[in-house]
Amino acid sequence: MNKVKGFRTMLGMTQEEMAEAIGISINTYRTWEDDPGKFKLEQAKKFTEVVNKVDPAITLADIFSN
Repeated sequence: MNKVKGFRTMLGMTQEEMAEAIGISINTYRTWEDDPGKFKLEQAKKFTEVVNKVDPAITLADIFSN
């Protein structure tokens, strides 16, 4: 499991819920979750903001770096 999927799962969110939270289509989200390198910076920041609601110590690098 990649980190993006792991964090989304930790939050108890579906792919559809996360896509809506970061402002992209479900199809785009599914593609990006399978290949996190495709995330645009703006959406990566939004994803991190969602995760930060549960754990403010997690950084963008924690989620998106190899």
